[in-house]
Amino acid sequence: MNYIIDGYNVINSSDLFSANSLEARRNNLIGFVNSKNICGNSKNFVSIVFDNKTNGIGFSGYDRSFVGSVEVLFSGGMMSADDIIVEIVDLAQNPYEITVVTNDKGIKRRIATSGAKTENVEKFLSRTNKDRNFKKDCIKKLNDDCLAIAEINEELKELWLKK
Repeated sequence: MNYIIDGYNVINSSDLFSANSLEARRNNLIGFVNSKNICGNSKNFVSIVFDNKTNGIGFSGYDRSFVGSVEVLFSGGMMSADDIIVEIVDLAQNPYEITVVTNDKGIKRRIATSGAKTENVEKFLSRTNKDRNFKKDCIKKLNDDCLAIAEINEELKELWLKK
């Protein structure tokens, strides 16, 4: 089973991911998903998709990275997170193996005939949130992962920007 999580829809639907900044709220969701072993086994996969409000006009793709076992996608330019979710479902060889986690009726309507399943945010969180103190268990690991990623990004930026 593959899960595609509508990132901002989830963090805006629950106070579980509250934080002082949007980045911290995203990190809380990513940490939550990593700590809950949502995949179940190595054949399963989780993607979290976020809108990226950039000035990347003309860029029609999206940025992809991994934090732990979770794929994190940020839309770019002309594509919205909704478009990315629908594209992933449309291009899937077995869309019936995909569950999209969202309360967004537009996404649900756009993938309705694909064979992919949808699950509302509340059901998803109640199924995965056995203990509401996940932050204590996963934030340190997430912060360590994020620091490593930031160091790699800085190193790559230096290499790419050298002339």
